[in-house]
Amino acid sequence: QILKDGPEVLSDMDPKRTLFLCYPDEEAEPDPSSTEPPASLGGACLANFKGTHVIHVGELYGDTLSIDQAPWGRSSSIPFQEQLTKEYHCLLVARLPNWLHVRDTISVWKRSKRCGLVFQEEEEDKGEDGEKVEEEEDEEEVEYKFIPKEEVLPRDVAAPCVAHLLSNPSSSAKTDKKRKIDHSTVS
Repeated sequence: QILKDGPEVLSDMDPKRTLFLCYPDEEAEPDPSSTEPPASLGGACLANFKGTHVIHVGELYGDTLSIDQAPWGRSSSIPFQEQLTKEYHCLLVARLPNWLHVRDTISVWKRSKRCGLVFQEEEEDKGEDGEKVEEEEDEEEVEYKFIPKEEVLPRDVAAPCVAHLLSNPSSSAKTDKKRKIDHSTVS
């Protein structure tokens, strides 16, 4: 079922549904006479969406060829991308066929659960006489995303020209040894 209207219809949508956004903000050009950023259709959709999963098609932060639109890309506004990465975590990114001047991907995002961490101050103050002074402990609670282990994307990524830097030295040694053995048996 495709709902027709603005982003506000998403607030009444079944939360089991997935939000699909393809180039939601490509035409969002800043108004030179305004200090306000352009309206973001993608951001408005995320603000109204109550579901768990978002599918995005387009360029995202750090993966664009456009100098003028770098580093955010050409398809989604800065506020949308900030909101997406703050409230969701990425489960999948796959390249799509592209024109020469773009680096579009399809990505799947899941709303992140939140957890709080409490940090306690550990300082001990001493009074004028050198005795320890009791102070109330300051506690600071900081909110973080909780991402289950099986939903964490791998972080080690390298271009082919430097992929050898990520290889495991022990597995490289085994591979090199095997290559020597293979070469000696071939001759």
